[in-house]
Amino acid sequence: MRWAILAASVAAAAVTANATWAQEVKPETGAQQTSGEQASITPVALLRTTSPPNASATRTYDTPEAALLQADIDYLVREGHRAVARNDEDGLWYAAAFADDLAAHRYAEARRVLQGAPGGANGAFADMLEPFLIAAEGDVDRAVERVDSGADNLPAPLPEVARALLFESSNRLPEAAAVYALMVERLDTTPPGDGEPQTSAEFDRALNAARVTHAVYRAALVHHRLGRREEARRYYNIVLGFAPRAVDVKANLARLDAGQQPFEEPLTVVGATGRWMLFISEFLTQAETLSAMIAQRDPEQGFASTSGTALLQLGTLLAEDSDDWRLYAAQQTLEAGGADGAERIVSQIRDSSPFAPDAQITRASIEIERGNDQAAAAAAERALAIAGDRWSIIASVGDIYRRIGHPDRAIPAFDRALTLAQADKDRADVLGWRAYANRFAGNLPAATADMRAAYQLDPSSDTRLLYVSILMDDPAAWRDGVQMARSLFAEQPDSVLRLNALGYALIQRPEGLEEGYRLLWRGFNYGQTDYAVIDSLGWAYYLYGHFDQARALIERANDLSAGDPNAEILDHLGDVYWRLNRRDDARSAWRRALEARPDAIRRRSLDTKVSRGLTAPAPRQQPLPQVSLPEGPSQREDL
Repeated sequence: MRWAILAASVAAAAVTANATWAQEVKPETGAQQTSGEQASITPVALLRTTSPPNASATRTYDTPEAALLQADIDYLVREGHRAVARNDEDGLWYAAAFADDLAAHRYAEARRVLQGAPGGANGAFADMLEPFLIAAEGDVDRAVERVDSGADNLPAPLPEVARALLFESSNRLPEAAAVYALMVERLDTTPPGDGEPQTSAEFDRALNAARVTHAVYRAALVHHRLGRREEARRYYNIVLGFAPRAVDVKANLARLDAGQQPFEEPLTVVGATGRWMLFISEFLTQAETLSAMIAQRDPEQGFASTSGTALLQLGTLLAEDSDDWRLYAAQQTLEAGGADGAERIVSQIRDSSPFAPDAQITRASIEIERGNDQAAAAAAERALAIAGDRWSIIASVGDIYRRIGHPDRAIPAFDRALTLAQADKDRADVLGWRAYANRFAGNLPAATADMRAAYQLDPSSDTRLLYVSILMDDPAAWRDGVQMARSLFAEQPDSVLRLNALGYALIQRPEGLEEGYRLLWRGFNYGQTDYAVIDSLGWAYYLYGHFDQARALIERANDLSAGDPNAEILDHLGDVYWRLNRRDDARSAWRRALEARPDAIRRRSLDTKVSRGLTAPAPRQQPLPQVSLPEGPSQREDL
């Protein structure tokens, strides 16, 4: 399956999963009593920012996740206070109630929330949040001691981050700098390498990359505020090693050179609590994602971690300048199916923020999800108007135009981005985006030329995977694409991604079908929840004329990709149904493929299929090659 080869990220090592919430929450009438006192159920304005406009005070959702899809923090806070009053066991409610009480300076109420939380005053929940309450009450030294008493529950560098945030929020910057400096000395600040992790050290680097990046950025900010220019520069540059295009780092490096303070406001205790929630949200989401991956649970649409998402959305409201996290929260919500919630989150990003152009790109993606191409184009134009010399934003605008079917506007945007990108890696990325836009428009020679140029500039695995995806369709370049896929496979022969890249490229031609089939069976054996390799193997069965086996696999792939309907899978499924004489089902699948915005070549083919059906002869049934794995599934349930 080509799409997965194209879109794969070497840093992505996990599948998504949903947390389960047993209790359906219903609104209650009247105020609740907590320890003999009335607890407020009116969230402070800070935590009402993302709530739906004019929402009823009696609204309800079936699950907390449903509220998070709407970014309805006002609702979570209101129901959180009620859940605390009735001693509910779900920690999410306590986090929402605690955040509200802390932001409103209701410290006695916040402490009662911690005492009633799962585990009580000495449980993991209190270990996580009580230090910030103690700091808000004015005793930072005791707050730091409280971090030390609960540090065993957290991986490095989180305990150091908590201590430093506490010092930073009380303006004790030299002490914060000392903690951060010691933290950085102990961290592995080597960015993840090119390619999928192969050793435990490489895997750890990939897992810890976001945590390390954000922790070192805090260290840079503190040293910057103290006027320690060389240390600040060193820390900023470490962050750039992980995130070379980080606009906030570049903005602050310019301010450092000009003798100015960072653009972010000094940290308050409420802001520090929000920042801390963001760190914890990343840790929780990663832990639950890995748990789902190990358990080999089928991916589902929704959040990978409901608790992690709740802390993420709460954290961005408490830490008002966390626009980088806010963009992530909006994108996460959009991918989970919450376009309205994503819009409410991204609307918090001010026009003066360095991330304002990124916010417009996210808005464009939201409008594409809604099917409003005109609004998407308008958001792209706004991004272009404020992009300045940020080539990555200009290239993103080009990709928005490509997604809404305007290659005439996409290609000039990529051309402009190419004049601004200086580093070879950056120029290769722009060429890769332009190659995909040309491929999407059906201009295969131009796409191939762009990918050859990109590879000359940057032979990274990302570039080479895209090279395979583009060249496999070009009759004049197919052999080069296969050769590149073989080199990728030789480097990591157990990689499902690379097995799929080579296997799928091979089966595009009759002479590669047998070898591709064997490779795809091997990939399927490794990745039985990877819809890309499942679809590829199903298509190999189709090409061998074994339509029932193809149907079982491609239906499985379609189910696994249901959260993001895929034109290629649906096209394959329609072809299989047609060969099985299920003509109505075939046309239905092809129509859904058209709705999923296919490229120009596939769109023309689908239009013909919908109107005329398949006119080419069916693949002749051939004996399947012998493989050293169990024979293929003949029924869906065998999967």
